[in-house]
Amino acid sequence: MKRILHVISTLEQGGTEAVVLNYLANMDADKIIFDFLVIWGEKKGYYEDFLLSKGCKIFKMQNPPNKFFAHGSELRQFFKREKYDIVHIHAMSALRYRVAKAAKMNGVKTVIYHSHNSSNDNHLFIHKALKSRLNRWCDYRFACSSLAGNYMYSGRFTVINNAIDIGRFSFDAECRVDLRKKYNLRNKLVIGNIGRLAEVKNQQFLLQLIPYIKEIEKDFVFVVIGEGGLRDKLQDYVNGNGLNDYVVFTGNVGTEVYKYYSVFDVLAFPSLFEGLSVVLMEAQANGLPIVASDRITAENGITEYFKFLPIDETEANFKSWAETILSFKDKRQDNANAVASAGFDIKTEAKKLQEFYLSF
Repeated sequence: MKRILHVISTLEQGGTEAVVLNYLANMDADKIIFDFLVIWGEKKGYYEDFLLSKGCKIFKMQNPPNKFFAHGSELRQFFKREKYDIVHIHAMSALRYRVAKAAKMNGVKTVIYHSHNSSNDNHLFIHKALKSRLNRWCDYRFACSSLAGNYMYSGRFTVINNAIDIGRFSFDAECRVDLRKKYNLRNKLVIGNIGRLAEVKNQQFLLQLIPYIKEIEKDFVFVVIGEGGLRDKLQDYVNGNGLNDYVVFTGNVGTEVYKYYSVFDVLAFPSLFEGLSVVLMEAQANGLPIVASDRITAENGITEYFKFLPIDETEANFKSWAETILSFKDKRQDNANAVASAGFDIKTEAKKLQEFYLSF
C-alpha cells in the first residue's frame, strides 16, 4: 500500500475537501491511502472522524502561516520526521510554495502542487511574485481548470478534473417532494444557491435580484444552502427590505446536500471567481439549468441550459439575470452522459490519478 500525503487548508465541508475525498473514495484501498497535513488545524474538522475510520493519518499544524518563522520551522521538522515519497499540496495561491520547499529539502521525491482557484482577493501581489518558485520546488503542477492553472503557474500544467459521483446527484423525485414539504415550497419556483456565505460567493447579488424577478413572477423563492461569515449581514438585508417571503437560509445540510439539487428548479451562481466549481458539476449531473457569473471559467459549463452573465451591479444586468432565470423554468433534463463525457465521472478519473501515484 502507498500512502500519499495531502496538504490541505482544513478538513471542513468545502470544495477542495470534497474533491480530495471523492478521489479517495474511488481508489483501491488496498493500493492507495491518503494521509493529511492540515494547515489550519486549530479545531476538529468535519471529515476527521470519517478519515480516521478509513485508516488515514491526520497531522495538524500548530503554527499557521501567519506565524511566519514558526510555521516554516514546523514544516521543516515535520518533513524530517514523517517520511513520504509523494506529497500532494492543495493551494489557492503560490504562498504555499513553502510546503513544497520544505518537502523537497527533506527528501520527498515527488511534490505535486494543485491549484484550486482562479484568482485571489488577498495577497495577489505576493502571489504573483512567488509563482516562479513553484517551478523550482514542485515536480508536477496540477490545476482544476485552465483558468486556475494560468493563474497559478508560469509554465505548463495538467488539468485534473473536479470529478463527482454522477449517479449520486441524479434527480430524485421523492427528495423533491419531501424537502419541498419541509420548507413549505410545494408550488413555488425554487432558485437555488449552494456555497459558503462569503464575499467571493456573492449571494448579496441574488438578494438584489428579487425585485426584478417579482416584476415577472410572484410565486418564487431563493433557497440558499451554506454557512459563513456573511450570514448575519445577508439576513439583515432580507429583514430590512421585507424579503423574508422570498428567501430561505437552510444553513449547512451536511452530507444531505445532494438531495437539495432535486428541490431546485434553477441554480443561480454569481461567484466573483472560482477554480472549477464542484457545485456546478453536481447541479449539471442533477439536470438543473444554471445561470452563472461570467467571471468564472467557461469549463464549468457543459450542458445545454447553462448561461454565463455579467455580475456588475447594474439595472440591465439584474434584469438579464431575472429574465434568464425565469426562461429556464421547466428546463431540467438528463445530463448524466454529457457530464461523464466531459471527463467528470469520478470512477474514471480516480483510476487515472491512482495509476499516476502508482507509477512512482
